[in-house]
Amino acid sequence: MNNNQTIERALICPQCNAPLKANRFASSVVCSYCGTTVRLDSSSDISAARFHESFRFWNSPQTYNIPAWISLGDRHWALGKQIGRGEISDVFKGERARWPTELVVIKILRDEKDAGAFDNEWKSLQALHQSKARGADDFTTLLPQLALHGEISFGANAGRRVNIFRWISGFKHTFEDVMQAYPQGMPHRASIWIWRRILETLSFIHASGMAHGAVTPSHLLVQENEHGVRLVGYGASGRIGEKLQTPSKTYASFYAHAGRAPLTLSPQLDLAMSARCVISLLGGDAEAVTLPSATPAPLVNVLRRVAQGSANETAWDIREEIGDLAKQVYGPPQFTPIVMPS
Repeated sequence: MNNNQTIERALICPQCNAPLKANRFASSVVCSYCGTTVRLDSSSDISAARFHESFRFWNSPQTYNIPAWISLGDRHWALGKQIGRGEISDVFKGERARWPTELVVIKILRDEKDAGAFDNEWKSLQALHQSKARGADDFTTLLPQLALHGEISFGANAGRRVNIFRWISGFKHTFEDVMQAYPQGMPHRASIWIWRRILETLSFIHASGMAHGAVTPSHLLVQENEHGVRLVGYGASGRIGEKLQTPSKTYASFYAHAGRAPLTLSPQLDLAMSARCVISLLGGDAEAVTLPSATPAPLVNVLRRVAQGSANETAWDIREEIGDLAKQVYGPPQFTPIVMPS
């Protein structure tokens, strides 16, 4: 039979127009995009050429009147507003440039000289998502969720490297934003659950044999009106014991023993930086490791000890310690969300 006349089992969902993948002898298939169950019969067979034509139409940004997008191969992403500017990349909100769509965070590298750190973020997150450490099924959901990594092939940013992560609703404020909203310091009680959330993530990272290397206010996102925190910015991450390749220039004072070179990736470094982030949220001085006089003494003692970076204790140990501290100082647990100005 002539190749142009070959019939393939290629289908389009009648509900959402997404391409369907069906076993050759299947009598029905469930659309992976909208969940519709489609019954198959011989009349649903179409030519490969017609299928590919339909796929190109469905997958084309022009079909959806999207004025600007970036492309990586045959995947297209509408570029939304800029939501952040990191030390080496610009961060945008985006979405798949077709329907059904998917919200994402798009990070575009500004300068090729920083490609090592940019690519390292993707490599480190891949390793963490493949971790076999205890609780991996739960803790990996707290990490940035990988969508796509590569080089932009079309658009104003063609030729630049890009990391694309799935959008996690509710996490839009960095610790920097919180510090601006609470210039005199955030409520002490709220700092307890915030630090505990950070320590939970660090516990998993360290159990996986890795360290973050850049636990700074710009890399921590708080969930407004809830009790969630996300740690992002894994460009400096690596195996415990390796040299810290790209310390944060903006937050150099957050590194314990910053005068000691070279810095090494370690749990103690991450823990010290996490304590300094909390000190900053409370209106204290992260570099001098001092806190406002109104801060409860037991909390001051733990923060200062951990911030020095010399304590030989695990993230989970500290998490449990401050949980007990909260009960002693504040009594039974109480919902204490962070409220940001609208």
